[in-house]
Amino acid sequence: MPNASPPQSLDHFRDCSGGLTDGAFRERGVAREAYAPVVDVLRGCSRSELNLRQKRLDRAVNDLGLQFSEGGLTSGDVKPWRLDLFPLVLTPQAWEQISTGVVQRALAFNAYAADLYGEQKILRERVIPHALALGDPAFLRQLSGIEVNGGEYSQFGAFDLVEAGEGEWRVVEHHMGTPFGVSHVLQNRRILSQVFPELFERVDVAPVAGFSTYLLEMLRAQSQRKNPHVLLLTRGLPGQAYFEEAFIARHMGISIAQPRDLLVRESRVFLKTIRGLEPVDVIYRRVESSALDPIAMPDLPVPGVPGLINVLRKGNVAIVNAAGAGVADNRALLRYSDRIITHFLGQRPILKAVDTYNLGDLDQRNHVGEHYDDLVLKPVQDHDVIWKYCGGKRPSGSAASIERIARKHPEFFVAQSIPTPSRLPRFKDGQFDAQAVYLRVFYILGAQPIVLPGGMARQNAARHRTRRLTIATDGLKDVWVPDSLVPESAPNRLPTEPGERFSIGSRVAESLYWAGRYLERAENTARQFNTLEKLRWDQMAHSEQRTYWPLLQAVAAATGQTEVAKLKHPPRDTVQLSRSLLLDGAEGASVRACVGFARNALEPVRETISPECWEVMEEMVSFFNVEARKRITRQRLRQLSETIVTEVARFNGTAERTLTHDDTWQFYRMGIFMERAMGTVSLLRVAMPRIVQTYRAQDEENIDLTALLRLLGSLDAYRREFRSRAYIDRVAQLILLGQRNPSSVTFCLHNLDYAIGTLSTRGERDLGRALQGRLRQVIESLQAFGLARGTSSAAEWLGVGNLEAKPVRTKPKQVAEELAVLADEIKSIHGQVEDVFFNHQGVFAHDPVLFDLG
Repeated sequence: MPNASPPQSLDHFRDCSGGLTDGAFRERGVAREAYAPVVDVLRGCSRSELNLRQKRLDRAVNDLGLQFSEGGLTSGDVKPWRLDLFPLVLTPQAWEQISTGVVQRALAFNAYAADLYGEQKILRERVIPHALALGDPAFLRQLSGIEVNGGEYSQFGAFDLVEAGEGEWRVVEHHMGTPFGVSHVLQNRRILSQVFPELFERVDVAPVAGFSTYLLEMLRAQSQRKNPHVLLLTRGLPGQAYFEEAFIARHMGISIAQPRDLLVRESRVFLKTIRGLEPVDVIYRRVESSALDPIAMPDLPVPGVPGLINVLRKGNVAIVNAAGAGVADNRALLRYSDRIITHFLGQRPILKAVDTYNLGDLDQRNHVGEHYDDLVLKPVQDHDVIWKYCGGKRPSGSAASIERIARKHPEFFVAQSIPTPSRLPRFKDGQFDAQAVYLRVFYILGAQPIVLPGGMARQNAARHRTRRLTIATDGLKDVWVPDSLVPESAPNRLPTEPGERFSIGSRVAESLYWAGRYLERAENTARQFNTLEKLRWDQMAHSEQRTYWPLLQAVAAATGQTEVAKLKHPPRDTVQLSRSLLLDGAEGASVRACVGFARNALEPVRETISPECWEVMEEMVSFFNVEARKRITRQRLRQLSETIVTEVARFNGTAERTLTHDDTWQFYRMGIFMERAMGTVSLLRVAMPRIVQTYRAQDEENIDLTALLRLLGSLDAYRREFRSRAYIDRVAQLILLGQRNPSSVTFCLHNLDYAIGTLSTRGERDLGRALQGRLRQVIESLQAFGLARGTSSAAEWLGVGNLEAKPVRTKPKQVAEELAVLADEIKSIHGQVEDVFFNHQGVFAHDPVLFDLG
């Protein structure tokens, strides 16, 4: 525990000046009452201890792959975010002002959106300029007249605030269309409380973890169904937006869909699932309103859901936030926010906005020109569609590009006078310095509005005239609100009975299936490579190399190294081949490429896997990135292959322990066993005919068969099963028919059969029945495989019934033909899996709907 009275040498805050703009200190070294417990704990820690805690925070953030981008949701400039160990602490008086002001502002601007898409009284009564509202790029006339539940366009939103001094908080921006950042709030609290629990021992901080539950309750309340089907609609682009979406979806237990996962039929919207089409009741949208329906709003070249707005107009789906809610985010409205609050609520504003100037107004534009160096220039909206009206190209973000567009299209820009924000200590490079802090506060509306007790605080070392006040590279802070200020109970809108089980989307199932295949392929290649390297190729005599060369060619052929497989003579050294098999990212079948493909498959369905699984995956990718830059030696390649075998096993063990064993788990397992079966047969196709060609039953030990068993991880299984040296028929029985051997083809097909059998469907139609029948036919056909029919028949088939007899030279061709047929049959099973669960060819047209729409 930190010391209560540290020596002066440990006063890390002696450089914090205090004063009106300092949020933590009244004067030099004297902490304000709200911050005193935090300051005491930090003063009791040595500098090395603080450095260690900050490193742990950074590592926790990196392990989770947490991200942000400076340009908002649509920016591709993705970077890790940094969490600071000094929190923002709100006093009771500040939180009372903020929470009540947030609810007031949310209600007023919801009423504004409802009026703008309805009777437009605010325009007829000239409360605000007509051009400001009707010229808003976010205003979509196609949405006029659509009924919105309770008139609440923004059921979930946020406001950016700045403390302007003497306890006054002012509004800088609205985020009532698609608010971003709530995941950062929840993660910041979790990480800080784990890494630095002592900070929380003397302060009762209101919890924030339940906010996602309240959000789910609000979403479910939008439908009259007892257990509505709720999903999150995303563009699916990598970066900070998708990280947040995956986090929220996982916490709420709902699925994520991209526009291509949905379709409209008979005035209903459906999700394409592994069992067909399932109707959707509530869509939590994370896309701009103009990107919802390309038929109703063909403004952006991004895919939407054709016909979705018609479904919304008929009342057959609820969309949250409501389509069109973004009009409340117009920054030009901030100049008139006091009027809007008074007009709709008849109340005095609790939170005032910062001074904002609309450049479309000549007088305001002249004022901005005279005070330009003191103002922040911004577009009126962050919607992509705004750049269509400003020349069609998004600016680079530089001051010059923004200013150039603003001069040509001033009606789409505002300038803001941002008060000097209060400052808080930030720990960086072993010391604290004071940095400006901005706050984002989140709300949920409904019968009993909820304000998230805390928020997302970002710190900024300098003011940037062309940046939005979202998240800055200088880092984030946890935000504390006294627990006594939060109501003990929150509204409960959830039904008491369990929710209905909905099918996973076809795209999600396909991604998990391929993730399983790619990781199995990576593990298989790394293990086989390691097995061959233990033979010490570089120390073999040339005759020994000729003996093992067919097996190495088999591994190369099974992993796509076709050029190597065609070589007639073994090379002197295999280091380059080994490096290509393991580290060449451009080689599609290499271990590194397979791990990368697996990560790419999982990233757009990240909500379906646990954070622990994602952490292992990120570590594997980082490991390869580091190893690829090092000097290559044979020993290092062996170590690398051993590490990958261990890491894939760790991923699978973590997945088995942390993932729910539902449909998602079964599709991941299907990918594993499909790949394992195909890999085993691919290896046999090259190796077995060559082994048959030289096989002599009277040999005391067959090196080729023993090595083959090692390559397939089946040598121990063979010894337990037969307790004898390797005979070709027994090896074939174990690898093709062994029901307890995890590498056997039969074992893999039985597990595929089981996984498909667990994908139970609703109603009488069973999509997997024909596929299971086909699997069982293949399993039965294996019983007739020549090499695996028993010792006597195999000996006869090989022409070695007499130990002096020589193998029949034509038989290897027959073995190759049978294995080729088996490989084709397994590939056809893969094709059926795709057709039944992913593509649904011939299914939707005959029976598109699985549920009663009533």
